[in-house]
Amino acid sequence: MITRIRETAVMVCLIAFTGAATAAESARPRKAAKTPRAPLMERFSCRTGPNDEQARLIVEVVKSRPMEFAYYSRLGTSVCSIHGRRGDAYTKWEDNGSGKTAVRLLEGTAQLEYKPGHFSIKFAEVDRMRYCGMEGELNGSVEVSSKKSECALSGVFD
Repeated sequence: MITRIRETAVMVCLIAFTGAATAAESARPRKAAKTPRAPLMERFSCRTGPNDEQARLIVEVVKSRPMEFAYYSRLGTSVCSIHGRRGDAYTKWEDNGSGKTAVRLLEGTAQLEYKPGHFSIKFAEVDRMRYCGMEGELNGSVEVSSKKSECALSGVFD
C-alpha cells in the first residue's frame, strides 16, 4: 500500500515538473467569444433635405427581421408615399437570409437589408403613378443609420 502511495506521489511530481498538467489544460478547447447580438427591436428614422425636396424613411425591425417600413418623399408639389407591413394585403415579404428581405409591392419591388445599427432599402421598377401620382419609375435607394438622423439617398429623385 505504501508503494502505491509513493508511485502516485512520484507521478504527481513528474507531471508537475514536466508541465504535462498545463499542457493538458491548454489542450482543452476554449469557449468561443460571443458575438454581439442584434437588439430585439430596433427603430430607424431619418429625414433629408428642405421641405420642398425631402425624403423620409421609418423602419421597424424585430428580432433582426424588418417588420414595417414607410417611405415618403416630396419634390416640389409632388408627394410620394410607400408603406409596407408584414402580413398586409398590399405587399408580399420573403426573407432571403443574412439580413436581406425582398418585398413585392403592387407595382415594383423593394430590397431591404438590415445589419444591427444600419438599414437600407432599394426600390426597383416602382410605378410612380400608383405611389406618387406622376409618370415614371422609382429606382433608387435610401440608407439610414441609428447614429444619424439624415438619410443617405441615391437616385430617388431621378
